[in-house]
Amino acid sequence: MSRKIVGLSLIVIIFSGLFIQYQIRAPRRNYSDYSCFYKAGKDILQGKNPYIKDSEEISTFKYTPIFALFMAPLAIFDQRTSASLFFLLNLCAVFFIFKLSRKLIFYKEISANNEFLLFVFVSLINFRFVLNCLHSAQVGLFIMLAVVFGLFFISKAKNAIGASFIGIAVMIKYMPALFIPYFFIKRKFKISFLILVAIVIYCLLPGLFIGLKYNFFLLKELIPHISSTSLGEGAFLNEKMQSLWAFPFRAFTGISSFSATLFTLCIFAILTVFIIISNKKQIKKEKELFTNCLDYGLVFILIPLFNPHGWIHNFVTLIFPTMLVIYYLMVCNFKDKLVLSLVVVYFVLTTFGSPSFVGEAVQTILERFSIVIFGSLFLFAAIVKIKFRSMLSMDKEN
Repeated sequence: MSRKIVGLSLIVIIFSGLFIQYQIRAPRRNYSDYSCFYKAGKDILQGKNPYIKDSEEISTFKYTPIFALFMAPLAIFDQRTSASLFFLLNLCAVFFIFKLSRKLIFYKEISANNEFLLFVFVSLINFRFVLNCLHSAQVGLFIMLAVVFGLFFISKAKNAIGASFIGIAVMIKYMPALFIPYFFIKRKFKISFLILVAIVIYCLLPGLFIGLKYNFFLLKELIPHISSTSLGEGAFLNEKMQSLWAFPFRAFTGISSFSATLFTLCIFAILTVFIIISNKKQIKKEKELFTNCLDYGLVFILIPLFNPHGWIHNFVTLIFPTMLVIYYLMVCNFKDKLVLSLVVVYFVLTTFGSPSFVGEAVQTILERFSIVIFGSLFLFAAIVKIKFRSMLSMDKEN
């Protein structure tokens, strides 16, 4: 009981500190990306077009009508109160991501001390991504929470509920749609179909609240708006874009858009092979869930790597694969030195490249060399190593 009290006390202290810091930091930065979310909520309430950017906005709204509708209740408040509520919701998302990920990943219990250390390690390793998401008032944590909720319900054979959660994640940002072909390839056709149905429903649902005509107008505006603001070559040349779509433009001087796209698609195909490969033999249910989690971890890594806008905050999805790897290391008593080494390299490349350690100038140089991309690929390699070891051990059991 005392250990739980200590843990909860630490959570309260850390979350309170982050909230106080946000109260000081956010107004100075015009509430970062939240300003466009807040405006979108206002626009929905007033029947305006949220895809038209104001001169004062830092970024433009690139999300679906249902997300704008979600922002409408928060837009009732003044911007500071609204942003504070959004920040608190993000903190709650962090808590539930850890809780649900634990339920999915742990196929056998570990000691309370090891579990506490696991949460500490995962938090430290991914702190840069979480903090960036919180500071920029972004939606990556909500997206991940929705996906983890979906996977949790799918693990309980409640496919319709699980698909509805993954569908809402796709409606916030489209990259979680990678789970649709994943389930299709794994011959779980019903889940893929249910996610697609959920997406269609979520596209139409705002019409019940804002009117069908207004909703269809917004849907018609959305795709051209995203393509014109997110998919230009200029965005890929930004060194802060830690995306495999941006990587070839920085790595190969003068490369054409066609060649860069072909390069990225080849990398995607190679990485996807490691997800497709699986053991065809019958295995115990708890081991099956863990092997599924290994695949989920790989997909979670692909989500930010192949997001055309590979901002640092998108890498919060690496919380799940990091927890997966640290849990595996604790179960095997850290005997797998290769996996341990890969995780250490991942931590060094992604964490020590932040301005807190190296300063803004060096950070810019490291981002130009796509250091977060390479760090994420080391984590990907660690999970592939675990996956192949798990497949071999299952062959021996059978």
